Amino acid sequence: MKQLNNKFNKSKLLLFSGVYLLTTVVMIIFLTQHTLKIDTDNLTVRAYAVADILNKNPQTKFDDSVLVLPLSTQSKAVENIKNGARFTRSLTQTSMTVTIPNYQDAVLKNYIQITRERSSDSAVNGIIIAFTTIIYLIWIYQLYTSAKKLHQFETDTIAKIKNIRRSPLTQSYLISENDDKVTTALNHLGESIQHKAESSTPAKKNLYEFIELFEFPIFIYDLKGTIRRSNASFKNEFADTKNLDIFSPYSDVLQFLVNKMLKPGQQEQTFYFEQLNAYYTMNVRPIQSLDHRLMVTMIDVTTYKATTIAHNDFIANVSHDLKTPLTAIAGFADILVNDLDKLSTSDAKVFAKHIVKETKRLSTLVADTLEMTRQPLHLKKTKLNLSTQIDEVLTNFEFAIKDKQLTLTKQYDAKLYFKSNEKHLYAILKNLIENAINYTPAGGKIFISASKIDKIVTFTISDNGPGLTALETSRIFERFYRADHTRDSEGTGLGLAIVKKNLAELGGHIDVVSVLDKGTTFTVTF
Repeated sequence: MKQLNNKFNKSKLLLFSGVYLLTTVVMIIFLTQHTLKIDTDNLTVRAYAVADILNKNPQTKFDDSVLVLPLSTQSKAVENIKNGARFTRSLTQTSMTVTIPNYQDAVLKNYIQITRERSSDSAVNGIIIAFTTIIYLIWIYQLYTSAKKLHQFETDTIAKIKNIRRSPLTQSYLISENDDKVTTALNHLGESIQHKAESSTPAKKNLYEFIELFEFPIFIYDLKGTIRRSNASFKNEFADTKNLDIFSPYSDVLQFLVNKMLKPGQQEQTFYFEQLNAYYTMNVRPIQSLDHRLMVTMIDVTTYKATTIAHNDFIANVSHDLKTPLTAIAGFADILVNDLDKLSTSDAKVFAKHIVKETKRLSTLVADTLEMTRQPLHLKKTKLNLSTQIDEVLTNFEFAIKDKQLTLTKQYDAKLYFKSNEKHLYAILKNLIENAINYTPAGGKIFISASKIDKIVTFTISDNGPGLTALETSRIFERFYRADHTRDSEGTGLGLAIVKKNLAELGGHIDVVSVLDKGTTFTVTF
């Protein structure tokens, strides 16, 4: 855990925490001051309105919040006005008092003092704190999981390297292209192999036989571009050839090898081999005991590269999807803060509803993101009634079904018992049913069926929505993927990815059949 703690960059954590606290405090202070100014302006305007009414009708009676102070009044507020202040304001925890001079025909008659409760900004403050906290927690979680995965990767790989040193016949290994412990350890391994191959007379004579001990591709070439020897792994992946032209489809690889012929020296670089759909890290080093010979080791890093690319894509997609609701919330909040006095009550409610809507959308995205990044655990399965679970989900969507005037047809027995995890099953049913409702046009049809035959439980849901192309059908279970006609619809883009993940953990399977402009059918089996 000590190494993991080092990976969990404390300076970044402290810096981000400081920025988070500072930003939250500044936003709250700004909002408080702005609200205070609005309250002061409104109360001052009311005070002058009261003064105007009194000048026209001195007998007018007002409630207890309005006081008419005679010229003889001795108070700090009156004293400040006498010293030139246009008005004075005093505050308590819950109220505000404004005092103004009342002139009639340019003659000071008295002072008007009005008291009212201060506007509460706790709700908006709560929203600000909630959203800054959500962003903070997401960042902390991502920082921790990244450090944990990197630590685990290094630990496993270094352990495998040690096994290679003990038994080179039975182990293969992966490396990263970063200048980290893994690369350093592999460089030491390469130096150890080189040293053993060159340190004794038998090893020098049998260098070509020595490279056959390894299960990753190795070849030796000279400064004329002739491949002098390659091991079985190289021949299996590429070809049994004597010429570097074998790499002609990969111009960057060929250029790399030719450069080493012109300027021999140790160098390492990663390349993508399109025909093999694989990434290899190629390490070139001169063989000191054999003049004008270069040995090349090729380490398959495809899995590592794919993991890195998927990780980067995931972060980019999450960041993009977080930006949309946050931008909307910021826009609506800005209008409420800066133009509240210009908005009617109904308009203000509309903006507030938009903020609540985007808040729920953001919360759903965060929940779905955490669900996708959750590590698989041992699931506790209990006896469940699939029919009851389906009906429970449908109950939550009754309003949406009626609102779109959808025709829902159900076909399943009242009792369909089987063992499953209730939380995972609910998420699967919810996402599939919600998708059918969202993408079925108004007045459309949805058909749901379930059955149990020979201990095989099947759930099917069909709709007559827009359907999918073959390409879209092949990609709909990818994280954040949206078909072209669904890009403007609500949702996080993670629903079907969660369905597939949960089914994999439950040992289930899902099939999809879709016809463009006809509809889509999902079939789940347990």
